[in-house]
Amino acid sequence: MNPSKTFSLLLASAPVLLAATEKPLDLEEKIDLSGVVTGSPWEVTAAASVALAQGNAESLAYSLQGLATYEGPQWEGLLGADYFYAENEGVTSTDSLRLFGQGQRLLGERFYLGAAASYLQDELADLDYRVDAAGVLGYHFLKDDRTKLSFEFGPGYAWEQQGDERDDFVTLRFAQRFEHELSVRSKVWQSVVMTPRVEDFGDYFLTFEAGVESRLSEHWAWRASLRYLHDSTPEADKEEGDLALLFGLSYALGGLPEAAEEGRRTLKPVEEAATDPKMGWVSTAALGLSLAKGNSDSLQGNVAYHSAFRSERREFFFDGSYAYGQSDGDTSTDALAADARFNWLFNERLYLGTGVGYLRDDVAEVSYRLTPNVLLGYYLLKNETMTLALEGGPAYVFEEVDGVSDNYFALRAAERFTWNIGPRLDFKQSLVVDIDPSDADNTLTTLSAHLDADLSEKLAWRLAGTYVYDNQPGEGLKEEDLTLTSGIAYEF
Repeated sequence: MNPSKTFSLLLASAPVLLAATEKPLDLEEKIDLSGVVTGSPWEVTAAASVALAQGNAESLAYSLQGLATYEGPQWEGLLGADYFYAENEGVTSTDSLRLFGQGQRLLGERFYLGAAASYLQDELADLDYRVDAAGVLGYHFLKDDRTKLSFEFGPGYAWEQQGDERDDFVTLRFAQRFEHELSVRSKVWQSVVMTPRVEDFGDYFLTFEAGVESRLSEHWAWRASLRYLHDSTPEADKEEGDLALLFGLSYALGGLPEAAEEGRRTLKPVEEAATDPKMGWVSTAALGLSLAKGNSDSLQGNVAYHSAFRSERREFFFDGSYAYGQSDGDTSTDALAADARFNWLFNERLYLGTGVGYLRDDVAEVSYRLTPNVLLGYYLLKNETMTLALEGGPAYVFEEVDGVSDNYFALRAAERFTWNIGPRLDFKQSLVVDIDPSDADNTLTTLSAHLDADLSEKLAWRLAGTYVYDNQPGEGLKEEDLTLTSGIAYEF
C-alpha cells in the first residue's frame, strides 16, 4: 500500500485577514443589558493561521493578524497589524508586513478630525518600506445601530524605498468605509484607501478590502475577506496588483457577558434530551478556498460532500472530497476520495454492511485504489446526541501506485463516532484500519474528523482533518499524510 506521500498541516484553507473595520460586531445593542455595566471602549481581536507540507511537495505558509478598535463618546481609533509569509520548495512566494493606525475626534454627530498612518513592507514587490502619514477630515453619511458609511480626505506625506531608490513626496489621502450588520450575529464590511502623489495623480497606492463575518460564540467568529493592493508604479518585472481571497477564524478578547440573571435575554438555546437519530435524508456540502494573485500566485481549495439516509432497517452513507493546491505553478495537492456504505439493521444495534472506497492522489502517484468490503457492525451508542459504532470484516484492494498494479485480500476494522456537542456544534470522527493477513506489517490506517460550528440553520463553519499512515510506503514515499482544512458547509 502507498498512501499520499506528503505530510501537510493546513489551518484554515484560507488564512484569516483582519480588515481595519471600526467595530467588529455590536451584539450588545441587540440584547437587553439594562442594569449591567458596559465594558471597555476597547475591543481587541487577533488571528493566526499556518499551512505546512513536507515530502515530495515542500511548502510553508502562515499569517498573524491583530486589530484593536476604540469607540468613546468623543474619540474613535484603531490600531492593526498583519504579517503574511509563504514559501514553496524553499523559494519565498509571500513576505509582507503591514502596520496601520488611525485616531479621530468627533466634531459633532457626523464630522470628525484626526490623523492616520501606515507602514508596508513587501519583499516580493521589492518594497523595502513605504510609510504614509496624513491628516483626516471625515464625515459619517450613515451612522446608526446597524449601518455606518463614512468618507475621508486629507493631505499627507509618503516615504518609501523600492529597489535601490529612495523617495519622499506629498500625497493626498482619500478613504471610504462601509459596515452593515446583516443580523445580530453577522455583518459585512468594505473599505478603500487611495494615496496619490500630488504632483502626479497617476502615481498612487490603493488598498481595497471587503468581507463578511459571522460570530460563532462569545469570542470566536468566522470570517471571509478579499484584499487587493495596487501600486501604479511597481518595480520592473513586478505586478501592479496583489489579490488575496481569504477564509478563517478570528478571536475577540472581549466577548458577550454570560446571561446571569433569570429571564435575561440570551442567544443560547435550551438543550433538549437526547432521542433516536433523525430518520430520512441529510446532505451537506462544504467548500474551502484561498487565492493569491500578483507578485505571488497560489491557490488552495477543497470541496466535500456527505449524504446520509436512515430508516428503521436500512442506512446509507456517502462521503466524497477533492483537494487541490498550487503555488507559483507547481501542484502541491491533487487528491480525490470517495466512500459509500449500505447497512442492513438486524435490530436497533446490530447490522451488516457493504461498501466501497476509492482514492486517487496524483502527488502521491496513486492512480487508483479501490476497496470493496463487507462488514459486521454494532452500535455501542445510538441516540440523537451521540452514536458510536464498531465494524469488522473482509475487504479486497485493487490499486496502481507509481505505475505498478496490485490487488490483495485484506481485513478491515473500523470505528465511527458522531456527537452533537451543543445546539450549534457537531463533531464526527472515524478510524479505519486495513491489514494484509499475508503480511501483518502491511497496514493502512486512516483517521478522519470534522467539527461543524453553525452559522445559521443551514450554514456552518467546518474544521476538518485527515491522517493516513502506511507502515510500508513505496520507495521514496512518506509514511504519514496529515491535512487540516477549514471552510463553509451547507446542509440540504
